[in-house]
Amino acid sequence: MDLVKAAERRVSRRRWFDIEPSAPERMQLEAAPLAGTVASFVFTRAAERSWEVLNQHLEEAEGGVFWIGGPAGCGKTHFLNYVIALQRRAGAVDARNMRRLVCGLELAGRLSAGEVELFLLSAMAEQIGGDPRTSGDLFRHMRGAAALNVGLEAARRTGVAAIMVAIDFGTSDCAVADFFVMLGQVAASFQQVKLTVIAAGRAIAPEASRPLAVVSRDALEEGTVAVRRARRLVEGTEIEIDAMYAGIDTAGCAPGSIFPFHPMALNALGTIASYPRPDRQTADAASIVTLSRLVREVLASPGLPDAGGLPIRLIYPSDLTLNPEVANLVKAIMADAGRAAWKIARDRTAELDSYESDLAREIIDTLIVEMVCGGTDALTLEELQARVPLLTCMRGAREWTAAALRDLLQRLEMSTGGVISVGEGEARFDPNAAGAPELAAFNAALMLARRFDPRLTIARDRAALAARLARLDDAMAQAVEAAVGTRTAHESALKEAKLEMPAANRATIAQYIALAESGAAAMIAAAADEQYLAAAIQSANAYEVLAAAASSMPRLRAMRDYLTETGLRALPDEAGPRENEWQHSTIVSLETECELLRVELGPRILTGTPRNLDALEARFQKFKWTYVQCYIGAHSRWVEKMERLKREADDARRYYNALAWLNAIAALGRPEGVHLGAVVVELSARVVRCGLGEAIAPETIPRCTSCGFQLGASSPEAEIENAMEAIRRALEIKLASLSHSMIARLIRSHDKENRLEGFLKITQAAQTDALVRVLDEGLAKYLARVLEEE
Repeated sequence: MDLVKAAERRVSRRRWFDIEPSAPERMQLEAAPLAGTVASFVFTRAAERSWEVLNQHLEEAEGGVFWIGGPAGCGKTHFLNYVIALQRRAGAVDARNMRRLVCGLELAGRLSAGEVELFLLSAMAEQIGGDPRTSGDLFRHMRGAAALNVGLEAARRTGVAAIMVAIDFGTSDCAVADFFVMLGQVAASFQQVKLTVIAAGRAIAPEASRPLAVVSRDALEEGTVAVRRARRLVEGTEIEIDAMYAGIDTAGCAPGSIFPFHPMALNALGTIASYPRPDRQTADAASIVTLSRLVREVLASPGLPDAGGLPIRLIYPSDLTLNPEVANLVKAIMADAGRAAWKIARDRTAELDSYESDLAREIIDTLIVEMVCGGTDALTLEELQARVPLLTCMRGAREWTAAALRDLLQRLEMSTGGVISVGEGEARFDPNAAGAPELAAFNAALMLARRFDPRLTIARDRAALAARLARLDDAMAQAVEAAVGTRTAHESALKEAKLEMPAANRATIAQYIALAESGAAAMIAAAADEQYLAAAIQSANAYEVLAAAASSMPRLRAMRDYLTETGLRALPDEAGPRENEWQHSTIVSLETECELLRVELGPRILTGTPRNLDALEARFQKFKWTYVQCYIGAHSRWVEKMERLKREADDARRYYNALAWLNAIAALGRPEGVHLGAVVVELSARVVRCGLGEAIAPETIPRCTSCGFQLGASSPEAEIENAMEAIRRALEIKLASLSHSMIARLIRSHDKENRLEGFLKITQAAQTDALVRVLDEGLAKYLARVLEEE
């Protein structure tokens, strides 16, 4: 444990970067740029392309004229100094022992083209060398291309092979289009000395020049340059820095180029820096120097979590406001109402405990920075969760942090009177909520008001307040009627079961009706008392549970009706074995669950503690799904069985008919199995064929409307088999009588129509089935007449 703590202390003391010296507001063009000037230059993508163009030009024999354009502070002069420094480092003498000259010319104020030309020739003459008086006479008597050609010729005679002239127009204002045309012509035509002119200015590039650019492509690249100008990373930190940005969209930037800023914080800082200040009257893009100074200021803020004075985690948007200078800029951007709203919100955080106070401060400042710098007024809760440092540190508990965020936002909305506004899955900072006391009172009671009309939102002006109060009055009037209906629904449902409504439930409904009858104005005025507000919200919560139960009664009744229509009843164990014992356990489980659900879905549910009806309905749906699957399979088997039993019942009727015909012949003795006729009729009635087959719909109609099959029902199969066996035995007795020798002789001697020969063979063979097939009512009557004649 001690080793772990020691390692943590070593990490916390680690130095991640060094802060660079503050850059001047405007860089000067240097004749001999210092090493620090060169080292501090940060290439943008445009500057990289410009440097490639210049390098390619320097390898060519012909001269040229270039123009670096862009707004103030984008790095034009810094780029010129970089070019001058590298050219000087390349050496003043080339391989042919010829000299290379580099001239720097910085201009200011309002100048004419002639003055610019004079300054250029003077600077060249100074670098070339010679008698200054002769040069002065030459420039007083000559102008334009002639003077420049003479100067280049003089340079050639002194051993100069190339001249590079860097001109920084800076803040000067002059028309130089014709001048650059002349420069381009001379640079292209004079072959003995290569003339390269690189000028920088805020104006559009003259037509005679080749345009170059150093401007940042977008705000994120501008921020990247500002960060690299403001601090220098310590070697060996790259891997750990990359790990800090895991899962964060850096928009293509290398983590090391923006560390320790979160990309959204860097974008916000650039937006804040671009707003007008005393030294800038328009909201143009901030210069690199201005932004880098602000970055440097933030990095040195003592309020940020640090180790050895420097941040050890990423800087998020809410961290920016910890810096006094940034906070002042944000306040300057906001109107008076916004500053007042910010103070209200910040004051409310003091009422929370230490952790929640810090979390609330980060939430508030994140929403403020988004309002000032973002493209939208609101953030979704997921976006807000990803931008609050205290929540992002708990990546493994996103569900818990999301719940904590929603809870704290709702409390902030109440305590700030709507300054922190919470909508459907989003939150925003509303500066207009810090207006009149009436607005603040309504917004503070909004959580209670939404119990009557969930669509109500923050009121931002008096007109909106009046409209919302009118809507709230209407909603509260409708709530009174709804509450009376809720009470009536409970009383009616309980009366069916001969039960009384619990006193607690009756009191809850009465309290809610009193609250709704008080009206919008009175309720909002009373809600200024926090105890009243909490009690009213608690009363509304209790009523909503009862209202939900009342509204669910049709669902409860529909579920009870379905359970009743299944016909399932839990039977005692002594009820005896059932058909299809292999399915017995499933059916028993369904019967038990059906009985339990019927009880729990009954009116008694309204007399106890309100339950989670959704959970109870989910349980019903689970039962229903199991029942439907079981019923479909059992019904299919029942249909097949009924088809078979129908044939067996028909056979039983045919056999009994044969028996009845034989019983009608007195000569065969006393009747046998007379009672079996009623048994066959009763069993045949129990065999019902299904006309729907597989077209049943047990998910809506629990039992088949054609055959009425009930799950677990027993078929008359055994009874039909027993009846058939009894009929066979009775027929066998009659066959025995018919096969008696005396009866047989009588039949042979008196069978004048010869109809009984085959019949006698059947009786003698005692073939009951064959007898039933042969014997009909006519044959039986003929047999009876034959025997009766005797």
